[in-house]
Amino acid sequence: MRLPILIALLGQLWSLPAMAGAWLEQKGGGFTSTALRARASGQELSGYVAYGGSRRLTFGLDLHHSTDMKTKSAHALVFARLPLRQSDQGWQLAFELASGFGRDGAQWSGMRQLSLSAGRGLSWQGRDGWVNFDLTREWRRGGDLTAWKLDSALGIARKTGPSVILRTELYQPDGGEMIWKALPGLRWQISPQREVLTGLEWRSFGAERLGLTVELWHRF
Repeated sequence: MRLPILIALLGQLWSLPAMAGAWLEQKGGGFTSTALRARASGQELSGYVAYGGSRRLTFGLDLHHSTDMKTKSAHALVFARLPLRQSDQGWQLAFELASGFGRDGAQWSGMRQLSLSAGRGLSWQGRDGWVNFDLTREWRRGGDLTAWKLDSALGIARKTGPSVILRTELYQPDGGEMIWKALPGLRWQISPQREVLTGLEWRSFGAERLGLTVELWHRF
């Protein structure tokens, strides 16, 4: 797979917020995220919204646009998340289906994703936190381009100041080499419903491997 196409695909895959995995939204409530990843070689913009249509269905929209390394890419996906296990304690499990269109360069084509997510709350030494894993299989261009993706996120709450968030992203194209991203960051609560996330991005590919991330999270 050529490097410009690979970079375009990566930009489209890595746009979901960390909490968009195993947890369903409450009925009538939701979550939105607006994110910017900036590097010397270009930038990525993404928007995401999830809404609780019922106790057992969360649906939403995922939008993304990238100009990284002068390779334009974008996608627009609608998704539905269904529960496999939702409980007050222990592991939460969910299954997500997404479908829409993706673009690398000037060409738009069909795009589909199936994801299995697992997450749970954590508590130790008086501190609360959470962990989430998303395993995704993706098809695009009528199935000509396929890949596996594994994302993980660890959030640690602090009694004062910002919370810590650590994310990793692995991408394994069929017939290609696995590449990764690491994203350490801080979550700043600016109101009961809003948080700002700031951090760094370190990746294993591209001429510019370090970048900055800024995200605005909002619950309603």
